[in-house]
Amino acid sequence: MKLLTRAVLSLGLMMGGSAHAIGPVDGEAGLMFWGVGDYANASFDTPLVGAYGELWLNERWGFRGSLYRINEETVVSASDEQTFVDFKYRLLSPGPNSFVALGLGWNQERFGAEGALSAPRLMAEARIDLLGFLRPYVEAGWTPSLGDLGARQNLSTLAVEAGLVLDPFPFVDLRLAWRYHITEYVGTVTGSKASEPHYGVLLGAGFHW
Repeated sequence: MKLLTRAVLSLGLMMGGSAHAIGPVDGEAGLMFWGVGDYANASFDTPLVGAYGELWLNERWGFRGSLYRINEETVVSASDEQTFVDFKYRLLSPGPNSFVALGLGWNQERFGAEGALSAPRLMAEARIDLLGFLRPYVEAGWTPSLGDLGARQNLSTLAVEAGLVLDPFPFVDLRLAWRYHITEYVGTVTGSKASEPHYGVLLGAGFHW
């Protein structure tokens, strides 16, 4: 949470002091709910609120902070909270809302009462602007080495999100996506590799400028 707070403060400073000094700045911010549950057995847990904020400078350099949260009871060995801070660069950008970007960021994951781990991560993102108000997107992030925690060694995570962003009104956007997050590790007792995935529908709403 402290990491996300710093990211939001940085976004505010950039918006307040840099928009006229270093060029045009576009951005978006909002809230989201990630509903993780046992869909096969129709068991669905009430999602917790997450958040995101993003800035783009000259439609080329990006900075994003995001927080994903799920109920602690939903997971066993995986994290119940993920905080990402990413710096991105658009490799291709045919339009303001159509691009392919790669980035390097920082991932902090909380494992309930056991504590939290953090490490660098790699990410990629692609968006396509359809009809000016509908934007399919996909993004992925990989943290190859989170470290050790409790009975788990060599923790790593992979997150993939794909969905649609709809602009029903000026400056307002709605988000519908499917998010998949997997935690992999080596058990200190068994010495064997193990993993725990969790996934579900993500709903979000925010504003952009």
